[in-house]
Amino acid sequence: MSTSKNLTLSSETPSPIPPDLRNDINAALISGGGLRAIESTLEHELQASGWIADLKAYITHLLRSGECTTVKEVEAKVYEKIQQAAGSEGGNARRNNAADEESGSENENESANGNGITNGNGVNGNGNGMNGHGIDDLNLRIPNKAVVEGVQTIKKELNKIAEISVDED
Repeated sequence: MSTSKNLTLSSETPSPIPPDLRNDINAALISGGGLRAIESTLEHELQASGWIADLKAYITHLLRSGECTTVKEVEAKVYEKIQQAAGSEGGNARRNNAADEESGSENENESANGNGITNGNGVNGNGNGMNGHGIDDLNLRIPNKAVVEGVQTIKKELNKIAEISVDED
């Protein structure tokens, strides 16, 4: 289903994408591998930034401390923590940013090795995965680089299956 469709959106369009077209786009993304490409990009960027390790550490803390005992409770706490981080508008930088700035590192989490282990103290390793920082120091804000790379991948995959133009009224 690689037929191109022409879609024009304006600021007055009540629903940006009609349901039939949305279904066609979803089907094309699934059948053409675009959805997997988008997922892979997001997973890679979140892993590289240390966000996934932070998420695991936070969930592990919630369960081990007894603060949460069900998946539903964990989910609610995680969403709350993400919303709290997003609402701070950068006021709480990721826990590694201060150390990286002091060392002159341009990498948000230079010490992460891609498997959830940070400086040898991973969630499943010999420590809590937080490098001596408390659970309150964790910031679950989605890293900007993951958002930017995700949007670029989405645009690239959509351009393969649809021709999209936007009216700027």
